[in-house]
Amino acid sequence: MKLLILGNHTCGNRGDSAILRGLLDAIATLNADAEVDVMSRYPVSSSWLLNRPVMGDPLYTQMKQHNSAAGVVGRVKKVLRRRYQHQVLLSRVTDSGKLRNIAIAQGFTDFVRLLSNYDAIIQVGGSFFVDLYGAPQFEHALCTFMAKKPLYMIGHSVGPFQEPQFNQLANYVFGQCEALILRESVSLNLMQRSDITTAKVEQGVDTAWLVDHHEQDFTASYAVEHWLNKIGQQKTVAVTLRELAPFDKRLGTTQQAYEEAFAGVVNRIIDSGYQVIALSTCTGIDSYNKDDRMVALNLQKHISDPSRYHVVMDELNDLEMGKILGACDLTVGTRLHSAIISMNFDTPAIAINYEHKSAGIMQQLGMPEMAIDIRHLLDGSLGAMVAYTLGQLPAINERLRVAVKAERQTGMQMVKSVLDRIGEGK
Repeated sequence: MKLLILGNHTCGNRGDSAILRGLLDAIATLNADAEVDVMSRYPVSSSWLLNRPVMGDPLYTQMKQHNSAAGVVGRVKKVLRRRYQHQVLLSRVTDSGKLRNIAIAQGFTDFVRLLSNYDAIIQVGGSFFVDLYGAPQFEHALCTFMAKKPLYMIGHSVGPFQEPQFNQLANYVFGQCEALILRESVSLNLMQRSDITTAKVEQGVDTAWLVDHHEQDFTASYAVEHWLNKIGQQKTVAVTLRELAPFDKRLGTTQQAYEEAFAGVVNRIIDSGYQVIALSTCTGIDSYNKDDRMVALNLQKHISDPSRYHVVMDELNDLEMGKILGACDLTVGTRLHSAIISMNFDTPAIAINYEHKSAGIMQQLGMPEMAIDIRHLLDGSLGAMVAYTLGQLPAINERLRVAVKAERQTGMQMVKSVLDRIGEGK
């Protein structure tokens, strides 16, 4: 069985890295003989963070070349690509419409030829198909259909669906794949409300729950040892932050308001006797476009006792982050996967909702009260919830262990089902 996992564009986002690592760990457990290739926009950093070979994404390389073309011609090409390329691909796949005879770039033809070498393509999950990210998100799937290869979409959140071209592509791709396995039910509700086909929808889990703890083969680096030692000296709460863009306008708030409100939560945690460490699931490694460490550093000017607020500047992979979060008492995470990584390593987490995915994941886990709408951060009420949660940790920890075990079992069955179907189709 030869598989290609794509759609996980970078491991500079350690949430995406955990999604990918969990799927790889599950496949290795269930079918050790499967040949699995992984594709990323940033193969060098992703390979280092995952400690395994990673292929470059030729569609991303082609896009960069087109976007960097000089002068007026270059700008026109960029606009045309953004507006029409996915429509040309859709016409080629369906062999219909006026655009079907337009030649596609050589990169797409080469990519389709590459896909023909695999028994199946897995589009790994996450919040990938979001209207704000645009229609080009569907290009890998359309090329898979051109290669006439089965496409399994595992562990996704999808939507909202507020843009007609995006909705058209979503309807086609979600209807033609072998399975669209959602990691939570809120996405299904969004699909139904927007009349997006649900014929291929199955219920699953986020594959980050499937990351193995690697107790037998994990060796802590100097940086990990340092943070574990610091956590061992004092009760610790971990936090994760982010730039809210492009979600700030949809949320009706500003980055400044978010940071000031979060600092208020951190100050209350410190006043109750804890130290706070700020971990970042997104850093600027290998030119990744987000670096949450900068937001964490910016928070320092609002912190009442900076000696008990520590920003982790080290480049850690998702597994190392899991070991560190697992040593803390609680995680308060803006980044959803900081919460999932934390809970997978046995530390409770409060997830702040800036998208529907956080609420959906916590509902699926059976602990909906651990997902808090961002308005409760902005109005100051999150601080009280954090204080209450810290006072209830023994009971919460027991519920968490049971819930995570069940989620992992569901996830392993999800991956087994896909592998069985791929095996039957060979």
